[in-house]
Amino acid sequence: MLVWKGAALPGVRSVTPRSLAHPTLRRRLMPVPAPIAPGSEKRRTSLLAALTLPTRRTLAGVLAATLSLALAGACTATAAANASIASLDTPKLKSFLDNHCADCHDADSKKGGLNLENLSANLTEKHAFEIWEKIHDRVDSGEMPPKKKTAPPTADRREFLTSVNKALHATSESHQKTAGRVLFRRMNRVEYENALHDLLGIATPLRELLPEDSFSGGFDTISAALETSGVHLVRYQQAADRALRAAFDGHRPVVPATTRMSGREYLQARLPVHRKGMDPFMRLDGDSLILHARVYGDNSMQAPKPATPGRYKVRAALRPVGTDGKPMSVLIARRVDRFEAEKLLHVIDYRDLQPDVTQVVEVETELGYQKGAPFVYFEALELPSFQDFEKQHGKAPALDAGFAGPGLLIEWAELEGPLQGELGYQRLFGALPQRPRMANGKPAPENWRTWNLTEFTKNPLEPVAEDPNTATETLLRSFLPLAFRGPVSEPVLQMYNQMAASQREAGESFEEALRTTYRAILCSPFFLQDPESPGRLDAYAIAARLARMLWSSVPDSTLLQAAAAGDLDSPAGVRAQCARMLADPKARRFSEDFTGQWLELRRFLDMKPDDIYVEYDDLLKWSMPRETRRFFEEVLAKNLPAAELIDSKWSFLNQRLAQHYGIEGVTGMELRRAPLPKESHRGGILTQGSVLKLTTNSSYTSPVKRGAWLLERIIGKPPPPPPPNVKAVEPDIRGAVTIREQLDKHKEVPSCASCHAQIDPPGFALENFDVLGGWREFYRVKKPAAGGRQEALAHYPGKKVFLAKPVEAFGTTSDGVAFSGVDDFKQILLQDRRQIARNLLGKFLVYGTGAELQFADRRAIEAILDATAPEDWGVKSLLEAAVSSPIFLNK
Repeated sequence: MLVWKGAALPGVRSVTPRSLAHPTLRRRLMPVPAPIAPGSEKRRTSLLAALTLPTRRTLAGVLAATLSLALAGACTATAAANASIASLDTPKLKSFLDNHCADCHDADSKKGGLNLENLSANLTEKHAFEIWEKIHDRVDSGEMPPKKKTAPPTADRREFLTSVNKALHATSESHQKTAGRVLFRRMNRVEYENALHDLLGIATPLRELLPEDSFSGGFDTISAALETSGVHLVRYQQAADRALRAAFDGHRPVVPATTRMSGREYLQARLPVHRKGMDPFMRLDGDSLILHARVYGDNSMQAPKPATPGRYKVRAALRPVGTDGKPMSVLIARRVDRFEAEKLLHVIDYRDLQPDVTQVVEVETELGYQKGAPFVYFEALELPSFQDFEKQHGKAPALDAGFAGPGLLIEWAELEGPLQGELGYQRLFGALPQRPRMANGKPAPENWRTWNLTEFTKNPLEPVAEDPNTATETLLRSFLPLAFRGPVSEPVLQMYNQMAASQREAGESFEEALRTTYRAILCSPFFLQDPESPGRLDAYAIAARLARMLWSSVPDSTLLQAAAAGDLDSPAGVRAQCARMLADPKARRFSEDFTGQWLELRRFLDMKPDDIYVEYDDLLKWSMPRETRRFFEEVLAKNLPAAELIDSKWSFLNQRLAQHYGIEGVTGMELRRAPLPKESHRGGILTQGSVLKLTTNSSYTSPVKRGAWLLERIIGKPPPPPPPNVKAVEPDIRGAVTIREQLDKHKEVPSCASCHAQIDPPGFALENFDVLGGWREFYRVKKPAAGGRQEALAHYPGKKVFLAKPVEAFGTTSDGVAFSGVDDFKQILLQDRRQIARNLLGKFLVYGTGAELQFADRRAIEAILDATAPEDWGVKSLLEAAVSSPIFLNK
């Protein structure tokens, strides 16, 4: 229940466009201004007009006023749509339904819950539209009427589909023209964090403060699902406060620097108690340190620790020695020691080093935000673990003077940063000078720049403005267009200027008043939402969409300049900015967030495999999802055909993945593009370990789970949800009965049979892959039934597992095409390469626009597919066509 201005509103849990229909809530909102023409200045001015001064100072009021505008627009749109859509109540359509559908879907039968006798022909009714859309699609696919019934004449079927398609398209298009495809769209928690990181030049975690976002259509970017509750209103303010403190808190002056430490300096700085266990396994070579074991298991050589939180570059000069000409892999990790028993580890990367050659490795990471002592260290994987040695041999012996065994030589390690320098201060306070605010009220001494950090804790720095009024207005004129993603009208500017003045009049300092104002800006609907108008988006709204899609953030200055110059007024200009943005390092956010949701890689760690999968380890866990992300980045960067997602002759492998897949000739832990042997059964994302793992349960595979995932995520023909009160199929973990035998019984239930005819075949095509994506010929069990046996695990010398019945990876598709194994099934999918491209294009558009696909989008999608067909539907071509299409460029 939502409490609004002291009164509880029954049935209203959060502020959404739907909840604003509540009469009490609507009466307490401000009057809504009349509709206005599109234009960023006018949009922002009109929104301001809806707010009374007291309401401007409350985030809840501002958000509610914004949403009331959306509600008003939706009501106007519905009225316009009602007046323009023709009815489907025609004799020919009725005749078709009576002759071919009524037997199964009349008031008596109602198969599938569909009663055509009471189906409304008014498509402006949401439920009626959805039913007619389903009828159209099932007749179009040939699923209805069912094959056991007499097929309608081709001409009648074509005429029926043409009439229904025309009416559905006209209804959907009319709604889009009047209301737009997308509701007011709020930033999700990932976008909010990235926006503040980019705007303020910080790296402090923020998303952990915000509530989880709801999903729709497989993504958490969908506007209709991104409600704003009372919890959001509080958490946004907390996150904004944390971000502003990270940008400038006055207690730690931001002085970018590079700090280097030689191996000798590192060793000599260690306390004797810490060196006690290290000394037997290391030695000095001049100023370099040679490690002959992984001492403490994860603390071989630390980089310098940061003085100020931020994003840093970490470098080290490393050289493998005594390896008999073999390369060496090095783990680069970040660790935070909170307590003796709590050590948080984050793998930054793995790097491969050539023998007897000094290489400088470099990585970027965030440091200093976690409680505890954060540091980056380097660890050679090929060296023995000191802990393991102690367990096996007791006390560790010292190295002989002439020991020439393998080791990692570290010449030096260094830390550079914070990389953004004083960007945060400059964004908030421009070029204003700083000085300490003395606790005793006296002027700061001349030598304050030489103070250590403890002095600034007692006497924090603060910006100094000779004329606070002028300085505030100047700073707001610079900050607001960046935060609000475009020009800001004078009334909006003066609203925030007056807010800062009011805070100073109430006794706050110049800095405190500005912080309060900046917090309001970062929690306002102008920042949190995109108040777009129906029709073609203006250039700044297009820039905002591009930034949200490709960077999960706000536009940079280059993108805003392109909008101001009119470069985004043409599809070619939008494509040019898309290409620029994809080449930026921030585009990694797109590959990570898009694949994280589309392929559900975010869920990769949700399932921990059962202990019968003895081959699962940290190296495999790290490598699997990265193979898939690197694969997607490659097909995008090289504009490879969308069909490569189904089958390819290559993938991104390292030695650990190659061992798991049974592929020889790959060494080292760095992922690199590698050819796949013909007999490997790999290729494409369907056979990658990450996808195969996240579509299973912990101890057994499920053809139903994998099949449904494949239909929805890759093929683009999602199955309907299971009927209520139908129990899930749980395989016999002892292996006495196969999953196929159980599913055959399950399909004897009539309500289950039709869906399983679609779901089971793609699931069975993947049955040769176990819970970890390893190839198998027999099912693995913990405790075998009669006839089970124990055998060596392929590719893992010394490991044995219990095996049961043979795997059954064959089947027949719902279209009647037989297959035997995944290789056959891939070829069946590749018979309709256009559908693979259609699905990927649809995922791009849903993710990027913040709305699920609508019927009126179908013609535009087919036009894009026609245009990109000569390039075999290259993935980058599909993405560029998506962002330059009417679907993306219109509300």
